[in-house]
Amino acid sequence: MSRRGRYVLILLVGAIVLLSVLGWLVSLRTDYLWYDSVGYTSVFSTMMWTRLAMFGAFTLAMAAWCGLNLYLAYRFRPDTWPATSEQEGLERYRELISPRAGWWIGGVAIVVGVFAGMSAQSRWETWLLFREGGRFDWTDPVLGMNAGFYVFRLPFWQFLIGFGFAAIVVGLLASLSAYYLYGALRFSGQGDRMTNVARIHLSVLVALFLGLKAVAYYFDRFDFTTQENQVTDIVGGGYTEMTALMNAKNALIWVSVIAAVVILVFSWGFTRSLALPAAALGLVVVTAIAAGGIYPAVVRNFQVEPNRPQREGEYAQHTMDGTRYAYGMEELETTTYSVASQPNAETMSADQSTVPFVRLIDPFVVSDAFTQAQQPRSFYDFNEKLDIDRYTYTDENGQEVTQDFVVGLRELNPSQLTDEQQDWTVAHTVYTHGWGFVSASTTESDNGAPCFTSGVLSDDPGNCQIGNDIIDVEKPQIYYGLLNNEYAIVGVPGDETPREYDRPTDVAVVDEDSEEDPAEEIGDDRYTTYEGDGGVDIGSIGNRLLYAWEFQEPRFLLSSQINEESQLLYNRNIRERVQMVAPFLTVEADPYPAVVDGEIVWIVDGYTTTNEFPYSDRVNLADATNDTYSGQGVANQASEEVNYIRSSVKAVVNAYDGSVKLYEFDEEDPILQAWNEIYGGDLVIPKEETPESLVAHFRYPQDLFKIQRSLLQRYHVDESRTFIEGGEAWATTNDPSQAQSVTQPAYYVYATYPEQDQPYFQLTSTFTPRNRENALASLMSGYYDEDGNPRLTVYDVVGGDDQSVRQIHQIITSTSEVVTTLRDATQAGTTVEWGNLLALPVGDGILYLEPMYLRRQAGGQGEDLPRLTNVAISYGGYVGFAPTFEEAVAMVVEKYLSGAPSEAEQTEGEEGEEGTTESPSETPTTEAPTTEAPPATDPPEVEAAIDNVIAAQDAYEQAQASGTNEEEGRALDDLLAALDQLAAAREAAGQ
Repeated sequence: MSRRGRYVLILLVGAIVLLSVLGWLVSLRTDYLWYDSVGYTSVFSTMMWTRLAMFGAFTLAMAAWCGLNLYLAYRFRPDTWPATSEQEGLERYRELISPRAGWWIGGVAIVVGVFAGMSAQSRWETWLLFREGGRFDWTDPVLGMNAGFYVFRLPFWQFLIGFGFAAIVVGLLASLSAYYLYGALRFSGQGDRMTNVARIHLSVLVALFLGLKAVAYYFDRFDFTTQENQVTDIVGGGYTEMTALMNAKNALIWVSVIAAVVILVFSWGFTRSLALPAAALGLVVVTAIAAGGIYPAVVRNFQVEPNRPQREGEYAQHTMDGTRYAYGMEELETTTYSVASQPNAETMSADQSTVPFVRLIDPFVVSDAFTQAQQPRSFYDFNEKLDIDRYTYTDENGQEVTQDFVVGLRELNPSQLTDEQQDWTVAHTVYTHGWGFVSASTTESDNGAPCFTSGVLSDDPGNCQIGNDIIDVEKPQIYYGLLNNEYAIVGVPGDETPREYDRPTDVAVVDEDSEEDPAEEIGDDRYTTYEGDGGVDIGSIGNRLLYAWEFQEPRFLLSSQINEESQLLYNRNIRERVQMVAPFLTVEADPYPAVVDGEIVWIVDGYTTTNEFPYSDRVNLADATNDTYSGQGVANQASEEVNYIRSSVKAVVNAYDGSVKLYEFDEEDPILQAWNEIYGGDLVIPKEETPESLVAHFRYPQDLFKIQRSLLQRYHVDESRTFIEGGEAWATTNDPSQAQSVTQPAYYVYATYPEQDQPYFQLTSTFTPRNRENALASLMSGYYDEDGNPRLTVYDVVGGDDQSVRQIHQIITSTSEVVTTLRDATQAGTTVEWGNLLALPVGDGILYLEPMYLRRQAGGQGEDLPRLTNVAISYGGYVGFAPTFEEAVAMVVEKYLSGAPSEAEQTEGEEGEEGTTESPSETPTTEAPTTEAPPATDPPEVEAAIDNVIAAQDAYEQAQASGTNEEEGRALDDLLAALDQLAAAREAAGQ
């Protein structure tokens, strides 16, 4: 290459390096400005300084070590080297290196050190937890170590051991290379193949490696408490690990130490034969294979497997206890809920603790209704799944009433802006925010549409009986939410006209804007100016230049819309915002909005997690939290395994100014305590300082509940033998409203469960016995009591009414009234959507409720609003299906009082043949459940007609899942015909 070419290459490389470094520095500065805007610079500075310190320390350590080994090899190189072809080939490299040996040694050492430092700085969190971590209220029952050792100490010790191995390997490679280059080590020729100095140096390094291996074997013993037991398929060392493998590790410690001593003896020249060190290394390998592999396999296969409950029972009990502690279930309450074979249906009419609050409106189904009914401009949108929250208000009689509502925020959705509105200036300085907190009753509907109670922005506010504007909002503007993560440039001088689009003025407004808002009405639209301080100041030319570089957008420098009052709002997704100010938290997948003291805020549950807790089973966050809502308005959790989780923080993000506050919720969580100390001791606000108005909106966290639900499928039992045998294992219920197989979501209800003295806003779900999905095993409830403490209860269902929600859905959809409605809907070109099927304990029975929505297909114009047209309930086997909940209840009561056979009794023969409705085997012996199939006494004609109905129903369900409208209609006609044939056959048989 010519001299000019070399200069050009050097300039190009230099320019690339300079731009890379400059880009990194710009990102560093803009990150600091963002953290400063939210008041969490301690998070940024702690992270950066710790990473820099670890980078420097481990870079220096590795560079010094590598340089030392290279220097020793160079310093003690032979004065001459054999005249062999091998050495002659290395001569040119010696001539290149020797004149500048110090520079070469330093350069290689620095490069190796930088790579080591880059790797080490990524473990900054491990170091900080090692430094600040405390103790748990849990001790490993086998090795006697506090759980804090496993969570805070052991990971860093293992990192140091790994770094030590890497350093020794680097030392060996560097020394071998230098000795070989200068002839102290050779592979051909006469005489000794290695000089005395090289033998001593390399032998010491190998001995160090073996000594460190002995230390590693010592710490490996603690890994048994967090590794998976192959016999019981749970986490925590079992009989094999704690006997055979533990003994193997102890033996390997001594063998490694002996081998290290032998090699050191060899290094000092007592013998020059390689047989002794080779034998020492061979002894380590043979011991590892025999004691660490063969012996444990023999113990597992011949002692443990034939006697699993006896051998593994003690260790399984450790995992059962540890798992309950690690997932916040150590105070799990288990009680029996006895259900009558034929509960008194009149109880529903008299109940005042649950029935008056029964939720009819499904927050997942009605999102489109919210959007279309409350969308005066096309760029307004609601999240695909809305939320449920409760509020206390004064009714028309002057009484305080607490009720749950479907709530959502009318956010600005950038994807819905037109091409003209997508212009950079318009999109980022005009369309900056959404408007309004919108709520609707969960117990009433407005002719099938949501019954809006606040935040109405529409020409037609509806005819809600509850009344509008019961939730007062002072600042309805929504700058931070879930749908809009584009940056916005806000702020104008006081004498200029506001330019941020706020809302239309040509529609009725329920929530009036504050008179203090700087706003101006232009035509049919209202414009406003952001008054918060949650953005980054970009009034200076320096900051504008930084963000022009960071966002690769020159209009930050050229736009006349940016002035001395301008702020840049970015990172506006609230989950991302919380994650950045508290990087140690796992953030709830489904944040929810609330109005607290007149301000709209987002409440986000923050979890502290680890995968290092001893004797606690692991779950995959993505798998455990996946249900119908996942990916449809609810974020998917990362596919990450954990074996400890605490709902430690309630993060609150203001929807207007973006401020983030972290409120302590679990005062005893050592992980949160450690991180709080790491970040200066004031990162989280103490629990006792949490405002009562905010506490009133806290709810049992969904992701934690789902994880606990997943674990309780196995961990609801108390005896280790029962646990290992798995005969009483449960399964979570699949969502009967969905065609695909997906877990039914847990649902919030405002209800009174057994042994509760008042209604609570609680999260509930159901279990079925494993492999018997038509039977109901138990109910599960999580809530906060009057003192704000989390309570988790499992109700084992015993008695007669033990059908699962899947079975109830099948019974409901098989009744003649529902079948007729489905046929009419299909013929009318409408789509049927079933809401979430609730199972609520009422009286001495279980009230099942499932709302039916209809969507009319509008022939190329999209789909119409979902309308609540009917409510289906089941109680004691009787099905009520009517336009209103009250009418459905009256229908069930009438059937009960008349003594008519229930729908469950009419279909029990059909289901009994499949053997799917037996009561759970784990329940105590009680009266025989009514869903047990009686002996077949039907005439052959009736049995044949029943078979036809079952086949027709299966075909109809398949058509619903994957068929066209025509196929669904034909299948429905076949089902109706089969039902008519069954009725005729029974009439002919005198039944």
